[in-house]
Amino acid sequence: MIRPAFPVVITRDDILCRVHELARAIAADHPSAPPRFVAVMEGARVFAEHLCALVPGSPPFTEVRARSYGNGTVSNGRVRVEVPRDLRLDGAPVVLVEDIVDTGRTVEVLTAELKARGAHSVEVATLLSKPARRVVDVPLRYVGFEIPDEFVIGFGMDVAGRYRELPYVAAYRRELEPGAADAGAVE
Repeated sequence: MIRPAFPVVITRDDILCRVHELARAIAADHPSAPPRFVAVMEGARVFAEHLCALVPGSPPFTEVRARSYGNGTVSNGRVRVEVPRDLRLDGAPVVLVEDIVDTGRTVEVLTAELKARGAHSVEVATLLSKPARRVVDVPLRYVGFEIPDEFVIGFGMDVAGRYRELPYVAAYRRELEPGAADAGAVE
């Protein structure tokens, strides 16, 4: 498969090095036992798999779903979440694993939901933070990289289901896709 030459924002090597650092920080902050991990699918799957594999004991993560983008490149401002009905956190510390935090709305909604399910605390681990887009001030405990306000893909992140498989983070450029001039704009 020929991939468009999207500009690389963060290389795979830089990502993997930073994920190691984040895993060490989480382990140091939770020396007696790992926290419970809750990862936002699908975008955070790759990050969560790498992160949890590096935390002592390789704890599993619970999958939750949240949508605010639809098939476009701009959040619509409405967050829909799906959390397993039987998720009970029983006073455990929780690390919410995100691929990217931009507006902060998803983190805000999920933090409230996890606390309602019994989490003692909720800390956020995000591969990417995009502070220029923040509309809700949410605390981020473990941040991989801060990036400028551009739409990114790869390392699990996508646009309309495409490009998750890229092993690095790239800036999405619609005009670089085959047939872009023939298709309608992705909004």
